[in-house]
Amino acid sequence: MTASLRASALHLCGLLPALPSFDWSLDPVRREVSVIAYHFHWSREECMDLSRRERAAWLEEIKRINKEIARSVKGRSR
Repeated sequence: MTASLRASALHLCGLLPALPSFDWSLDPVRREVSVIAYHFHWSREECMDLSRRERAAWLEEIKRINKEIARSVKGRSR
């Protein structure tokens, strides 16, 4: 999968808003840490201290939060 397709997939599933300057060439751990740090304003050290399982759980939470926000915005526009 190309970097732009990965970016589109993460954006579409609610993991990441459109960030034109986001570096998709980063390795998977750094991508995950970047997403978590961006959304929760946590330091690099805090994010890197998370286990793979913890990072995955926080990424799922970010996805849930973004979907809830999207539903809320969609509901207000009706």
